[in-house]
Amino acid sequence: MIGDSFSLGEEAWVSTAAEELGWGDVVNLASPGRGYLSAPRSCDFEPCSRFGGSVDLIAQAQPELVVTFGGTADGDYALDDAPSDYFAALREALPDAELVAINPVTGDSPAPYWLTLHAKNIRAAVEAVDGTFINVGQPGAGDGDTLTAETQDEIARAVVEALS
Repeated sequence: MIGDSFSLGEEAWVSTAAEELGWGDVVNLASPGRGYLSAPRSCDFEPCSRFGGSVDLIAQAQPELVVTFGGTADGDYALDDAPSDYFAALREALPDAELVAINPVTGDSPAPYWLTLHAKNIRAAVEAVDGTFINVGQPGAGDGDTLTAETQDEIARAVVEALS
């Protein structure tokens, strides 16, 4: 699992989805501010890099499943080839792994339109390497910096439903 701050903490969707789907031990490489273009503000591991710069770190864990959740931190900037490059590198490093991407989610209401453009780019990139895209929508607004517990639960439900 690699993502942004919305994937951190015991209350995050990751814990619920992992338990319900029987993922076992999850290596969570989520960090605040991580995205396809943006490097995290801080990390508990090295390299502390954007998604594309983290492929070797992900591959070291030799996962059967890689879930990528993010894009919100990239802001209103065109993602261009960053998602394609990232998922192509992941596929090369982990040819047999299941690759999953989740659309970017915001704590703001309403969600800015550019998140729709990011989601389209991310979907095309992951599907180009025979991965799965999960659109969890924009399930609810938090305080702008975090997601509510209810929103985290809705994301988990959508992931569990899509991957069951």
